[in-house]
Amino acid sequence: MQNMILYKKGEASWVRWIKKRIKNNLNLNGVFTGPTGIGKSFAAIDIAIQIDPEFNVTKQVAFSFPGLMRIINQFNNKTEFNLHNKKYKIVIFDEAQISTNRRDWQSKVNKFLNHLLSTYRHQNIITFFTSPYEDFLDSAALKLFHVKFECRGWSKKTKKSRIVPKIFQYNAQRSKMYEHPLYVIHKSGAVPLRSWSVNLPPKEMTDLYETEKFKFTNALNQKITQELEILEHADNIPKIDTKHELNPDSCQPRMWEEVTKNGYINQKQLANKMNIDAAQLNRNIKWMRANGYDIRKFKISKK
Repeated sequence: MQNMILYKKGEASWVRWIKKRIKNNLNLNGVFTGPTGIGKSFAAIDIAIQIDPEFNVTKQVAFSFPGLMRIINQFNNKTEFNLHNKKYKIVIFDEAQISTNRRDWQSKVNKFLNHLLSTYRHQNIITFFTSPYEDFLDSAALKLFHVKFECRGWSKKTKKSRIVPKIFQYNAQRSKMYEHPLYVIHKSGAVPLRSWSVNLPPKEMTDLYETEKFKFTNALNQKITQELEILEHADNIPKIDTKHELNPDSCQPRMWEEVTKNGYINQKQLANKMNIDAAQLNRNIKWMRANGYDIRKFKISKK
């Protein structure tokens, strides 16, 4: 069964299950959920270290979709960082909801993400997403995820994070996503693993993470500030009259001059004064209105 693993002393069963997927030429898409500040990123880093003790926080954590793609490309191509030589290719996409959410799912970024999740199975990459809630993902993309790690908080006393891990199983016939625990096979039988406690990563790792996160947040804040300043500047620019020139070969110039000088009571009166029929008047009024010449503001109201 896909949600079972043999117990081995000294190794976390979930780590063994993830490694087994890679050994079987599969990838893994996992999402860490929980409120801001609960420790999603640190939990993801610790699990990454358990899988690969040489996990590199500065080279394998992305804060944007382009950053995610750069890391994945380095897994598949020889670079100075040698990520292509790693047995377990792990990337953490931190605060993924900033780049990918339901509201702008039709944007190019989200289309690229959906394509990525659909096509890179053979690359055997382990991708951990962190986000407050799983519903930042479009329902189509969520079907491509394999596991969810619900972060329930850190214990100051034990310095451990409690996680509720679940395996996703999508039923296409019922169009429904199911969640199952991982079953660990002991001599006495299979036991569901409904909770997992992970350690706080080493201080040197958390310090590196915080440095990278600060760089990203600072750059993001500057970008937002620049965009707001552009919007503020645009609001202060006087609006330019974008009216098109009236057709000189029609009755439009004469009609505009008439209404701006003398006003009009109704269209019938104006048609008689212009010596044209109602249909011709109406066609020209519509064209003029669409091009910035609205005669209605010159209509004389009855007292």
